[in-house]
Amino acid sequence: MIWPFIIISYFSLFVFGLTDNIRGPLFPEILKAYEVSDSFGSWMFALSAMSGFMASYGTRQLLRRYDRKAVLQGGCLGLIAALLGMGWSPSFTIFLFCSLVFGLSSGVIGLIPNVLVPLGAPSAYKQRLLSGLHAMYGLASLCAPLLVAQVGALTGNWRHVFVVAALGPLGLFLYSLHSSHKNLYLKPPPRLEKTSFKIGRHLWPQIFLAMMLSFDVAGEIMISSRLALFMRREWNFDLEHSSLYVTYFFISMLVGRSFFAFVHLKHSIRLLLTSSIVLTLVFGLAGLFFHPFFLALTGLAIAPFYPLTIAYMSNEFPGDLDAAISYMMATDSLMLVVMHLLIGKLTDDFGIRQALLIGMLFFVVSLILISSYDSLFKRNKSQNPVSP
Repeated sequence: MIWPFIIISYFSLFVFGLTDNIRGPLFPEILKAYEVSDSFGSWMFALSAMSGFMASYGTRQLLRRYDRKAVLQGGCLGLIAALLGMGWSPSFTIFLFCSLVFGLSSGVIGLIPNVLVPLGAPSAYKQRLLSGLHAMYGLASLCAPLLVAQVGALTGNWRHVFVVAALGPLGLFLYSLHSSHKNLYLKPPPRLEKTSFKIGRHLWPQIFLAMMLSFDVAGEIMISSRLALFMRREWNFDLEHSSLYVTYFFISMLVGRSFFAFVHLKHSIRLLLTSSIVLTLVFGLAGLFFHPFFLALTGLAIAPFYPLTIAYMSNEFPGDLDAAISYMMATDSLMLVVMHLLIGKLTDDFGIRQALLIGMLFFVVSLILISSYDSLFKRNKSQNPVSP
């Protein structure tokens, strides 16, 4: 076990989750402050997703030249600048530029942990440590709306939330300077030196799994980023109480990921992923038509999908893990651009409830891809264990 890899990865994903998820609860306030429409306002998410795609590709190139710690430190400094800029932006144009920098920086910080944990974890603990890693995202996501509500209540100004959130990447940068990380990141392990970043026979399976995950992530982020807006417009909640429902969503996600971090289920990965998507669809539709609390429960259903897919990819492509994760991050970013612009347009045209209903198709497509992976790539179902 390489503990510095594990600890800095958990810290990194906490920072990534905290900074990424403060924007959803603040979205109605930002639209109001800059007097922009839902469609135009959605560019704050779309631009960061676009730059996240560029970061996924660019990070692959940077990792050829620099060690992982240096790349991570650069991401921290960029994220600090972006958050401060978003908090102090006098116009929406400058805010959008800062969103672009935000996406570049957070893309780096989100990619590195998904590589370091599989490298630092023994095979017997890989799945649980990856579930624990993404439980940290759930914990950070839970803290994000609470941070928004508390800072907003204390200061009465949404801009201060971004300034306070900048303390996260600052702390990560300072921790990365600790002596325990010295000489651990200078070059990839020998098994990766010849295969990383090369396109080979694994390209299409990697992209297929990346697309499967990306549709799921698009649906997940759709709910988390628009839940506060849904509560404000459909249920007439204020900032504090709409942020509370976002908190419920992330509590349920944290519970789900924590469960998989401590409990090992001996079921096929296909069954677990399929069950996750089906339950998400059930809760999502119930939340739109019966009570919004079911929307919060979608976090519980979708929680294991991401870490289980990462664990599976690390087993499928152990020699191409840097490349596989970067493909995943790139497709995530592209899908998020499509999702944010689509949901913004649909919200303007039909309202937030109908936009979320149509957005449930992201989960449907992910479910179709899960069902077809084995047949397309001739995988034997019995060879798809969850554990390494």
